[in-house]
Amino acid sequence: MDKKQEYLDYLQASFRDYFADIGQSATERAKEKSFINGLMVAGKIFGVTSAELQQALSREQSHRVSDSTKMALEGQDLLEIPTYIRFPKQPES
Repeated sequence: MDKKQEYLDYLQASFRDYFADIGQSATERAKEKSFINGLMVAGKIFGVTSAELQQALSREQSHRVSDSTKMALEGQDLLEIPTYIRFPKQPES
């Protein structure tokens, strides 16, 4: 595995942790966001493009939205739920 892919995997794991831990205080959340911003800037060292960064972020956001949406919408009539929530747009691979 090359360094660029290792970096992207680590960044994606950081995004996943950031989105998963909703019980943090505002200060902890700000620190973690600042750390992730630093990681994204450091991506230039590995030649990561902004499109690749956006793709990694979008992938984790879509997982978070779809998982939380599924939990929140269990037991509801699907016709009452807007289509954009039922079928969130998946990132292009």
